[in-house]
Amino acid sequence: MPKAINYLMLICICSVFACKQNANQATHSNSVFDEDSAVPVDFMDFYMKFHQDSLYQMSHIQFPLNGMPAMALELSQDSINNFVWREETWRTHKPFMGNEEEYLKEFRVISPNLISEFIIEKQMGYGMERRFSKLANKWYLIYYMDMNKME
Repeated sequence: MPKAINYLMLICICSVFACKQNANQATHSNSVFDEDSAVPVDFMDFYMKFHQDSLYQMSHIQFPLNGMPAMALELSQDSINNFVWREETWRTHKPFMGNEEEYLKEFRVISPNLISEFIIEKQMGYGMERRFSKLANKWYLIYYMDMNKME
């Protein structure tokens, strides 16, 4: 029974994550930023375009992309260690539309050229992480962990 609940939550969260959003509706009101540094304006411009233009998105991902699949704890350690996202199986990411009562969306500025994004469902504690890096003056997705239990 708990496995069924986990999969149901995954489907619900992924459905919300995959919903399309009009560009002028995009907000980051539920975003939490690192206290010491704000998210750079050029990153937010990139972030908006990344979710609006699938060709732009594909050209700003470093494939094969490091990360973890959904529900990785149910996989063998070898599967997790050897996992990468591939261009031919990539599913385009759309803007996240969850509400702040149910989800935490947080950007962590690690450095001026490295930003982590977390989206976590508050009640069950499942979430995803993406890492973006500025390379040769352009932002790229360099890591993606699909929905997993967050600690």
